[in-house]
Amino acid sequence: MSSQPLEEKVNKLLPALSLLAERIGSGTAPDEYVVKEILHSIGVKAEEWAVEQLVFWSKILQGAITAATDDEKTDIANKLQARGIPEASAILAVEAAIPPPLTVEPRSVNFGSLKPGDGAHATLKVSGPLLRATVRNSQLKVSLADRGSGNTLVKVQLLAGSPGESLQDHVLLEGERGQVKVPVIAQWEKEPPMLQQCPQCLKESLFWNRYDKKFECLNLECKVEGPSLDKLANPRGRPRLH
Repeated sequence: MSSQPLEEKVNKLLPALSLLAERIGSGTAPDEYVVKEILHSIGVKAEEWAVEQLVFWSKILQGAITAATDDEKTDIANKLQARGIPEASAILAVEAAIPPPLTVEPRSVNFGSLKPGDGAHATLKVSGPLLRATVRNSQLKVSLADRGSGNTLVKVQLLAGSPGESLQDHVLLEGERGQVKVPVIAQWEKEPPMLQQCPQCLKESLFWNRYDKKFECLNLECKVEGPSLDKLANPRGRPRLH
């Protein structure tokens, strides 16, 4: 067959053009098997000339994946028209082959307040061709589960944290036409103070303040404090018990 297909042959294959474009727009690069499947769906035998023609159309349309300007889109449409495809069909096919921007639900992940030593999981539902999902924080792990038709589930795993620890980061989702950042927030509860018997008031009200690095008595009638048990001082000036 010549490089310029006969008009009747192009018309016979034309219904396959939009199907090719849709596959490309959803992130699939049609191979020979997919091309034969498309031909079967439009009732055309997978003869050599038909397969070769659709493969050629597919290669042209794949340029739409990275087309960023109207001039680039027009150039791709012109290449299709040079193969005998009508102008309107060529323009529509180029638009259909352009991957949609990524959309994600939920738009953020807030694990809330967690118990020390606990981790957590979340799932992001991504629509649009997703190339990769990455994280910077070593406490976050991601894995992908393809659901077909340009939809992907992104599993987000949060590893265990320490008392009082917090995390503010994001999952970076990268598609053919841009990227989306999904904020991730988590906070681990502080450990409750371990109370000891106060040597001043003899109540179970003495705890170690690890932030100020000193002992403090929670008994309002006592309130002794100090860097060690033998150096407790009474801020009210009351004499210590011996």
